[in-house]
Amino acid sequence: KKARRLWEELNITSIEELQQAAAAGQLRKLKGFGAKSEEKILKGIELLAKRGDERTPLGNARPLALSLVDGLQEALPEGTIERIEIGGSLRRWKETIGDLDILCVSQEPAAVMKVFQALPQVHDVTHAGDTKSSVILANGLQVDLRVVEKQHWGAALQYFTGSKEHNVPVRDLALRQGWSLNEYGLTATGKGNAAEGEERFFAEEAALYEFLGLDWVPPELRENRGEIQAARNHELPRLITLDEIRGELHGHSTWSDGTASIEEMAAVARGRGYEYWALCDHSVGLGMVGGLDGARLAEQAKEIARLNEGYAAEGSNFRLLRGTEVEILADGTLGLPDEVLAELDIVVASIHSGLRQDRETITERCIKAIRNPHVDILGHATGRLIGSRAPSELDVERVLQVCLETGTVPEINAHPSRLDLSDIYARRAIEIGCKLAINSDAHEKTGMTMMVYGVATARRAWATAADVINTRPLSEMLALLKDKPS
Repeated sequence: KKARRLWEELNITSIEELQQAAAAGQLRKLKGFGAKSEEKILKGIELLAKRGDERTPLGNARPLALSLVDGLQEALPEGTIERIEIGGSLRRWKETIGDLDILCVSQEPAAVMKVFQALPQVHDVTHAGDTKSSVILANGLQVDLRVVEKQHWGAALQYFTGSKEHNVPVRDLALRQGWSLNEYGLTATGKGNAAEGEERFFAEEAALYEFLGLDWVPPELRENRGEIQAARNHELPRLITLDEIRGELHGHSTWSDGTASIEEMAAVARGRGYEYWALCDHSVGLGMVGGLDGARLAEQAKEIARLNEGYAAEGSNFRLLRGTEVEILADGTLGLPDEVLAELDIVVASIHSGLRQDRETITERCIKAIRNPHVDILGHATGRLIGSRAPSELDVERVLQVCLETGTVPEINAHPSRLDLSDIYARRAIEIGCKLAINSDAHEKTGMTMMVYGVATARRAWATAADVINTRPLSEMLALLKDKPS
């Protein structure tokens, strides 16, 4: 109603005109507007301008989205919301998010909208309709909430999950079968077997895909990268799940730059049901964190042995693995000598400095390191930090080919600021025959919860459990890791 008044009385048709009118104090002349309204509108426009084309990292957007869903459900009487789901690029676990889409089913949409618009995370309400609201959060992120009918849920969830690149060929497929597809369901065009105007609704997403002759496509795969043909041919992979992870092969403690002791980190790993956890504190060569040399690794080994003896005495099969995150130095040599590396269960090699070397230099540097027979895993290969540091110029294709040749395992670093390898590179690694490791790179007790992001990235890469080494029991995992091509 307010938007209509702006258009009818002030002829405002754009954000720019709205900003000018608010700055000039013209809005307060209208019924329902005041000085505070103008101030709020100007701040909202400023937030939008700051964001521009900026996207929010997945690790920032997901907690916000979950807090909105929790806030809605807690503020409304039980049963008011029958179903609720986060859609869009967040449901697809894309590494950055443009805006948030939330769908729900409720018989009381007015109550849902009222509570949503009043949530403490909301900075401004830009649209308030009967079944849809749009708001801007304090960080400038736009969130759209839609209340849909139960019978439309399947089509709405499919439509608002995206991606556009996936949905367009799905709609084309429907048209070829004589149906027009939108967020409500299917309507017969009269060019197929159904009478023109006939409607089909779907309470579940899977039923819509099935009607079109497709297997249900996991949201992570909906990017038009071959998933529609695979769904038609019943060839979609059974994607890896979080509960298939048996342990981690890259984590830290207070011995380097972690914030928890080895015993504390091991307790978290055990609490997650892990069978093993590799302590890979930084080596010398990364001065800022006081990395470990051979002597300190030997001291650390005594603590690991003591803890493992304790687990065995308890009858637990959990095992701490001795490891290092060894620094790949500027010339491709490693921060620890071979005789030290040979004593360890796990060697992760990573680059943390000199990331702006030219393509040839950094690629040769990385290749030299992974040709070392003691290196088991290549950590966060490109060194990117999503939203703050671009990836290095590394020729990832060449590096992956050498990983395959040497039996080195590329890591998907699960920390949401890294997700490195990316889904694109991880899929390429799988295509050429590499195995992957998914590690949270935890530096604190809560760090292992980030594994969910690494598994999601692997799913976007079409990974199955068989593609990931740390889905295997300890002995099998170690045998696979140490079985280097001759």
